[in-house]
Amino acid sequence: MEDMQRKLISYFYHHMGDGKFLRIIRSYANGEGYGTEYARFVFADYYEEWEEDYFGKEGIAYYIDRPAVEEDQEIILDYPTFYKYLREECVRYLKDYPQDKSEVEEQLERIKERFNIQEF
Repeated sequence: MEDMQRKLISYFYHHMGDGKFLRIIRSYANGEGYGTEYARFVFADYYEEWEEDYFGKEGIAYYIDRPAVEEDQEIILDYPTFYKYLREECVRYLKDYPQDKSEVEEQLERIKERFNIQEF
């Protein structure tokens, strides 16, 4: 399951492209959803308890829809798992865009604070 989640999250970033990476992590840091017609994410507070897509009080949901994938996909992550995957994507991104290191690190700190994420 985790491998499939990781693969789909990687696909999300690939689909969005490096040009939107900083916009995405700023959205995370602000607790705001973001995306395109076929790939997007929202935080738990986006939905009300009575709504069909409600998935709890904490976490982040990614939606990747056809035709970007064969079948519509939904991935719900808790904050520590979300942060772990995000850190991996940041390492990949910074290999190609080292000039963005200070901004990426600043946004990662904001994300950790906003969602009370403890690194181990």
